[in-house]
Amino acid sequence: MPTLALALLLAAGLSSERGTNETAEREPLAVERRYVVERIRLEGLQQTRPSEVLRHLTVTEGQLLDDQAVLVSRLRLLQLGWFSRVDTRVEKGSERGLVVLVFDFTERNTLIISDLVLGSTPPQRIYGGLGLSELNFLGLGLALSGAFVYGGSPAGRPLDPSRFAAHGNFFAPDIVLDGLPLVFGVSAIALRGEELTCPDPRCDAFRNDYGNAPRLRYERFGGDIAVGIRPGPFERLLAGYRMEHLEASTIGSAVPSGASGPLPFLRLGRSTLAALTGSYDRDTRNDLFFPTGGTRLSLAIVFASKVLGSDYDYSRYLLQLESDHRLLFGHALKLLGAAGAVQGEAPFFERFYPADFAYFSIGPALGRALELNFSTDSRYDSYLGMVGAEYGIPLWSHGQFFHRGYLALGVRWLYSTARAGAPRTTASSTPFSGDVALRLDTPVGSFNFSAAYALDNFL
Repeated sequence: MPTLALALLLAAGLSSERGTNETAEREPLAVERRYVVERIRLEGLQQTRPSEVLRHLTVTEGQLLDDQAVLVSRLRLLQLGWFSRVDTRVEKGSERGLVVLVFDFTERNTLIISDLVLGSTPPQRIYGGLGLSELNFLGLGLALSGAFVYGGSPAGRPLDPSRFAAHGNFFAPDIVLDGLPLVFGVSAIALRGEELTCPDPRCDAFRNDYGNAPRLRYERFGGDIAVGIRPGPFERLLAGYRMEHLEASTIGSAVPSGASGPLPFLRLGRSTLAALTGSYDRDTRNDLFFPTGGTRLSLAIVFASKVLGSDYDYSRYLLQLESDHRLLFGHALKLLGAAGAVQGEAPFFERFYPADFAYFSIGPALGRALELNFSTDSRYDSYLGMVGAEYGIPLWSHGQFFHRGYLALGVRWLYSTARAGAPRTTASSTPFSGDVALRLDTPVGSFNFSAAYALDNFL
């Protein structure tokens, strides 16, 4: 059952594993009794090691039975992504006043598709990518993930290098060192991209020949390492160090005067980005696929300085919020917010690309794929503000392959100085965007069929 009905179980005096209403009537004062957890029993584990489950529990043997502690434990286990169901119950112990706390698990496939990308734009006729994540490597509670996007040579330049991006991550959510719960992560990136630098976002002067359009070609290779602690059962606080080697050059030197716009900021030639990073994450959502309660708060800070060996001096701040609420008939309302700012001479990819935070909006921009921009719009902003709402309508919850599905109706309002100050059409300058999406939960991952994504990429 999703939560412990302790009032009923305790009223039954735990005289049997099932309990009866008749017993509850004979012992109306039994609800005041306190029970001690004699033993914790884990059922249904096939791949996950019991020790990895026990370290995520906030209740231990020998403690008083606490309904709230059991609920917190259950939510933490569901948030790991290892299980599709976590049920809890209590049974009689070896003597009066003792109970056995049972966790019953339904494991899910932990090797999932985390990203599935397919798109088309005028300067890149076709591109695609895939991401895989292993959420419980060898049953040790370790997370491995990798993703790539490949676009091939740009349109009109068949001999040019291909555009691609590849990310890899390793994450250990719980490492106990001398009784202190630590969090550890390391990631790597390899990327070759291009940013068109036309004087207008649509690049109208080169619509029939994007191969001659001016552009900034760049490469990024590097990674970061982070370590932190868990201040609370749903919190993570991390600090880390990041280093990337960059190389950039301009293409299209024969472009007529006035046909080239400003370059997105990046030092030409070779340069180095070195920064200290910090992040705080608090997630109390009751479900990762279709949450109907709880909140998520995420704060990320980057501080780059020449003192650290960097060619760039800047700081970056991004705060993101989510609040989920259950409505009538099992529907859900998700409220969203984000605010960001960059100070100093940050590389363009450290600034905010507005389309990354919007649904469909009329115009040339579309959200980037693994940080690669395949559109003609190369405007990045130092400030960002976003508020939004999403209404979820559950469609089914007990399918075979498609376990669960729901319809999402979303709207967002976006503030960006790049949007307000750039030469854009009247229609595309609106700060509002919307989406209608079908979302599916399957054994190989969650999939999002978005009308906004289709409009952005194929129309």
